[in-house]
Amino acid sequence: MESVLLWANVRRHRVSLLGIGFLIFLSALLSTAVLSIRSSGMRTEQEELSRLGYGNLTAWVSADEGGLTALEAELEAQEAVEEVTVQPLIFSDYEINGQDSDSEGQMVLYQPEQFPYRFFNEELSGYTQGPETIEEGTVYLPASMVSMYGASVGDTIHFFAARQGGTLSLTVAGFFEDPFMGSSMIGMKSVLVSEETLEEGQVMLAGAGMDALAREGGMLHITSAEPKLPAAQLNRILYEETSLASRTDFLYSADTIAGFMMTLQNVFTGFLLAFAAVLIVVALVVIRCSLESGIQRDTANMGILKTMGMTGGSLKLLWLAQYLIPVTAGIGFGTLAALPVSRLAGQLMAATTGVLLRPSVPLGLWACYMLLLLLLFGGFIYARTGKINRISPLEAIGSAGALPAPEGSFHVPIKGEGMIFWLGFRQLMDGKRRYISVCLTAMLLVFFASMAGRLSNWLGPEGQGLMDAFNPADLDLAVQPLNDVDMEEVEDFIRRYTEITGRYSLAMSDVAVEGVDYTANVITEPERFHLLRGRGIEGEDEILVTEFVAEDLGISPGDTVSVSCQGREADFTVAGIYQCANEMGANIGMSREGFGRIGTETPSMWCRHYFLADISRKGDLISALEHLYGGALYIHENSWPGLSGILSAMKLLMGVLYLTAALFSFTVTVLTGNRLLLAEQKDLEIYRSIGFTSGQLRRSFALRFGIVSLAGALGGSLLGAVLTDPLVGAVLRGNGISNFHSHWNLAESLFPAGVITLLFSGFSYIYSAKVKEGESKPWSRGVISFGDY
Repeated sequence: MESVLLWANVRRHRVSLLGIGFLIFLSALLSTAVLSIRSSGMRTEQEELSRLGYGNLTAWVSADEGGLTALEAELEAQEAVEEVTVQPLIFSDYEINGQDSDSEGQMVLYQPEQFPYRFFNEELSGYTQGPETIEEGTVYLPASMVSMYGASVGDTIHFFAARQGGTLSLTVAGFFEDPFMGSSMIGMKSVLVSEETLEEGQVMLAGAGMDALAREGGMLHITSAEPKLPAAQLNRILYEETSLASRTDFLYSADTIAGFMMTLQNVFTGFLLAFAAVLIVVALVVIRCSLESGIQRDTANMGILKTMGMTGGSLKLLWLAQYLIPVTAGIGFGTLAALPVSRLAGQLMAATTGVLLRPSVPLGLWACYMLLLLLLFGGFIYARTGKINRISPLEAIGSAGALPAPEGSFHVPIKGEGMIFWLGFRQLMDGKRRYISVCLTAMLLVFFASMAGRLSNWLGPEGQGLMDAFNPADLDLAVQPLNDVDMEEVEDFIRRYTEITGRYSLAMSDVAVEGVDYTANVITEPERFHLLRGRGIEGEDEILVTEFVAEDLGISPGDTVSVSCQGREADFTVAGIYQCANEMGANIGMSREGFGRIGTETPSMWCRHYFLADISRKGDLISALEHLYGGALYIHENSWPGLSGILSAMKLLMGVLYLTAALFSFTVTVLTGNRLLLAEQKDLEIYRSIGFTSGQLRRSFALRFGIVSLAGALGGSLLGAVLTDPLVGAVLRGNGISNFHSHWNLAESLFPAGVITLLFSGFSYIYSAKVKEGESKPWSRGVISFGDY
C-alpha cells in the first residue's frame, strides 16, 4: 500500500515536486560548478608551476648573461639548493593598440625543451600545438592581454629598448598560457620571443649606453634540496649566504605567485559560493512551506490511514520519500550539469585569469557532496514532518471536509474605494502563513543582490575602490623621471591644464623583514598611508605593516623587527597596520628617513604623486606629457589595464545573480500560486458570483505577491545595509584587501528591492491567468492523498 500511495501522490503533486526539484537543481548546479572552478583553478595553477619548473622560489634579477651565470653558480653551491634554472629576458616598457604598459614587460627567450609552455587556439577555448621555434619579428602574448589591451593576432607591440630609434616592433603571432604572471591582476607581463629577437634587443641595449630604456635580466627558478623547507626559510638562507639580495628586483615563492594568479577567481567564486548557500536556504524555506501546507490539508486523510493500521513513523517516511525523489534528482542532475558549465566558465575566464582552468568533479568529491546535500535536505524534511505523530485519528476524521480557518482574529473589510486593494489585502491577511516562502525568498535574494551591488559601487565605474585598496596612498597622477628631467618644468606644464592641490613622493624597494622578502613603500609624507589601526609613523625608527605581513610574521603594533636592504640592517618598531593589497599585501610602509637607515636613496627611485584640482583634464594632460617627454617619463594614474577585465567580470557576476534570482522568483511564485489557487477555489467562485471579474481577481492576486515581496525586499535591504561591510570585508581580507568600506545609498539600496518586487508581481500576474471564468473545478473530497497542490 505504501508504494501505491507514494507514486499516486508523486503524480498528483508533480507541479510542486518539479518546482522543488528545479530549485535544488539550480542550487546544486551553481554550488558544484563554483566549487569545481575554485578547486581546479588552484590545482591547475600549481600543476603548471610545477610542470614549468617554477621551483620553490623565483627571483627576477637585472644582469647580463655573465652575471646570470655567476649568480646561478653561486646559488647552486648552497647546500639548501638542489637546482637553479635560468630564463634570460629583457625588461622593457611597451605599447600595444595605442595603450602604454603600466608596468614593465619581459621579453623572455622561448626554450620549449626546458620550459614547455602551452599555447592557446584563436578562441582561447583550448590548446593548440606550440611552435618548435618562434619566427624572428613575432611574439606570443599571455592570454590576459586580450582583456587588458584588446590584443589579437596580427597586432603590433612596440618595446622601447632605447631612445632615438631604439624601438623593437613585433607582430603578435598568438597567445600562450603563463602561470607565472599571466593574470590580469598582475601588471608585469612576460612575452615569448625568439633567440634572434632577444639578441637584437641586447644589441640595441649594448649600443644605447646612457640612452637605454630597457635592461637585461633573467628569472632564476630555485628548487630547494629539502622539499619540506619553508620558502621563507630558504629565502632567508639565500639572502644571508649569497649576493642574491643585492641583485634581486623581486622574488616570490610558488605559493605566493599562485595566490596572485588566483586572486580574482577566488574573490568572485567566494561570492558565488555565498550566493549558492542563499539559494539552498531558499529551497529549504520553500520545502518547509510546502510540507506545512500539505500536512495541514491532508490531516483527515492521514487520520483515516492511521485507523487502517499505518503508524506515524510510516507516514513520515512516505512524506520523506515523496520529497526525496525531486531532491535526489535535482542534486544529481545539478551536479552532473556542473561539469560542462564549469568548463565553459573556465574557457570564458581564460582571457582574464591567463590560465585555462580544467575543472573536474572527482568521483569521491562528487559523491561526498551529493551525500552532504541529501543529508541536509532529508534531515530537514524528516524534522518538519514531526507533527504527523501528533495527529489524532478521531479528531482528524472529524475535521474532514472542513476548510482551514482564516488566520487572525479579525476580517479586513472590502471597501468600495480601492476595492481591488482591499480584496487582495483581505485575502493576504486571511492566509498570512501561505506567503512565508515568498517573503523570505525576496528577503534573501535582495540581501545578496544588495550586497553585490554595494561591492560593484565600491569598485566604481573605473575601478577606483580596488585601486585605492592596492595603492598605499591616494593619488590622481604619478610621474617618475627615467633620466635627467627637470621636474619643476614638468609641474609647470601640468599647471597649464589644472592646478596641483597636493604632492608627495613614493618609492618602492625590496627589503627583508626578519629575513623574509617584502616590498617597502617608502613615502615622503607617511601620514598619507591608508592606516587601519594603531598609529602612523612618527619617527625614523618606525614602520607600518599590512595585515598579511603581521599574520605572516606573527607581529603586532609595538613589536620590534629587523629590516635589511642592500646589506644594511636596522631595528624598527611596528607603529601600526596599514592597507596596501599590492603583492597580496606582502609589503611594509616606511618614511623617507627610515629608509635612509638601511638603503641608499637615488633620484630615479622616486615617483611624484599629484592631486589635481580638475580631474576631467587628466586624460588630455597624460597624452600631452607622453607626447612631449616620450620615454623620459613614466606616467600612470590610479588605474591599471587589468581593471577592465575585473569590471567586466563584476558585470557578469551581477548578470548571473539577477538571472538566477529571476528563475527562483518564478519557481517560488508558481509553487505558492498553485497552492493559493487550489486553496481558494471556493472563494474565487463566490467572488465571481457577486460580480468580480477575472481581471480584478488577477490584479488582487498579483497585489498580494507585490505586498509580501516588497516587505521581504525591504527586510533584505536592511540586512544588506547592516551586514555588507563585515561579510564582504571577510571575503576580501583573505586576498589582501583589508579596508573594504562601502557607502550606503538609499536609491542604490532600493534598486534590487524594486527589481525583486517587480519580478514577483509580474510572475504572479502571469500565473494568475489560470483565474478565468468557469475554469475552477468542483471541490473534490474524500480522496486519500497527501496535499492538494
